[in-house]
Amino acid sequence: MNRTEKAAVVDELKTALAGATVAMLADPQGLTMSELTELRTTLRQQGMALQVVKNTLARLATAGTEFQDLRPYLVGPTAIIHGNEDPTVPAKLLVTFTKTKPTFRIKAGFAEGTVLAGQDAMALADLPSRDVLAAKLAGLMQSPLRGLVTVLNGPLRSLLMVLEAVRQQKG
Repeated sequence: MNRTEKAAVVDELKTALAGATVAMLADPQGLTMSELTELRTTLRQQGMALQVVKNTLARLATAGTEFQDLRPYLVGPTAIIHGNEDPTVPAKLLVTFTKTKPTFRIKAGFAEGTVLAGQDAMALADLPSRDVLAAKLAGLMQSPLRGLVTVLNGPLRSLLMVLEAVRQQKG
């Protein structure tokens, strides 16, 4: 690769990472080209991208960005998975992929401004998605309000039942 090609790769990766909210570093060693293509296709369907880049170029691309804390993990063969989806999405896809391809492993991750070591990044796969968590939170917030409305309606309901009984008695 000549200097202009390297600069183009660095610029491309820097641009891709600038719009990303989540990134995962993985070791693609031992994967065939067809397996790597299969993983790329699966990730692309979920709005993610996978790039296999030389570590020196990745260090240059991450310099001065929020992803620069991933530098210690840029050793050996490295595939960078990035996107702007929910952080659990790539984690779930990669953990599923590692179950079928034991040579593939997650080195580290970056989500919501935090660098995660390999096991911590894999632990994201066990979390429910952001939508599920938001729905649970809404349910938890709604529950006390529903209870308050029920308590406040209790005396009115009792009064209505008494008035209805009087009406039927006189009726």
